[in-house]
Amino acid sequence: MKIVIDARFLGTGTGIGRYVEQLILNLEKIDLENEYFILINQANKEKYRPARSNFKKIIVDIPWYGLMEQIKIPLVLKKIKPDLVHFPHFNVPFFYNQPFVVSIHDLILTKYPSPRATTLSPIKYFFKNLFYRIIINHAVQKSQVVITMANFTRNEIINEFHLGETQKQKIRVIYEGVTKLKENCVDVNLWDHACLFGRQGINQKFVLYLGNAYPHKNLEFLIKAWQNFKKDYQLVLIGKKDYFYQNLEKKIKELGLEKKVILTGFVPDEKLGVFYQQAQAYVFPSLCEGFGLPPLEALNFKLPVLVSNNSCLPEILQDSALYFNPQKEDDFLEKLNSILFNDDLREDLISNSEKILSKYSWFKMARKIKDLYLEFR
Repeated sequence: MKIVIDARFLGTGTGIGRYVEQLILNLEKIDLENEYFILINQANKEKYRPARSNFKKIIVDIPWYGLMEQIKIPLVLKKIKPDLVHFPHFNVPFFYNQPFVVSIHDLILTKYPSPRATTLSPIKYFFKNLFYRIIINHAVQKSQVVITMANFTRNEIINEFHLGETQKQKIRVIYEGVTKLKENCVDVNLWDHACLFGRQGINQKFVLYLGNAYPHKNLEFLIKAWQNFKKDYQLVLIGKKDYFYQNLEKKIKELGLEKKVILTGFVPDEKLGVFYQQAQAYVFPSLCEGFGLPPLEALNFKLPVLVSNNSCLPEILQDSALYFNPQKEDDFLEKLNSILFNDDLREDLISNSEKILSKYSWFKMARKIKDLYLEFR
């Protein structure tokens, strides 16, 4: 069977990039028979080197979300003549109608359309959002299977696109895995903390957030609430300083929180363990998630986790996290005090995390997706 995986996100440092990377790495461990063609963008061509002879790297120079994607990807696929294509994101070319599987991680752009989530003008954003809706609708309607990462997202897709009983059957839930960063991190004792944290301005106990600063991540709520948290704790936000983090930095300065809220910028995986190991808790105030990898990665470091009580998070984290209403500051501050100062609660959450983490494996995910591919032989 000839299978194409659109891996152009691989090496981008995004959640989708990690998803497709782990899918391919684990398929290489279990599939010695099918022939795979892995589409890699020119800029990231060195980020993937096939480990098996039945995996072939196809280098393309086609950015995602643009007109060229719609035109050129079908031409590349026409040359390969695959039996099945796996698109790991909703951006399936509209005029590609051969058998394909699509992974849809969330419906954030549908549920939270906002010009604040883009640098485009309102008019351009309107047309971009319209284009998104057309493309994702095509992906859902024309795919052989839609893979989602949680039952929550599966139900959202069914309701959003008014799927009938037959169409519902093709929406499959296959959970993601958890990257065990702890195994790849430099031991915390090898680092000069005075240099590492002093350079960042971290000089107190701190609560950690890791991720981007898109509006649905609800970080403005978090820093405003932190203004009213009177304990000697800092809030440390790790993420690449893009347009959204720059806006957040302005808000931090407006509130006079430069010493209480620290923006570190991008931190590579091999150094993240230092922050996870030294943090007192992990906080995740997001308004909408498709799976919630960062809180799971925090659990891997036995770090107590405080998350919002919406979308898929209760489904994925279950009793390994403490939940709060992400739109009520009083509730957040009450739960924050509990997770920091209630030792029994902290121990219970850490204990519960072990059985939760055992559910999520990239290897298990790849095996289920391989079995799904084989349905179309």
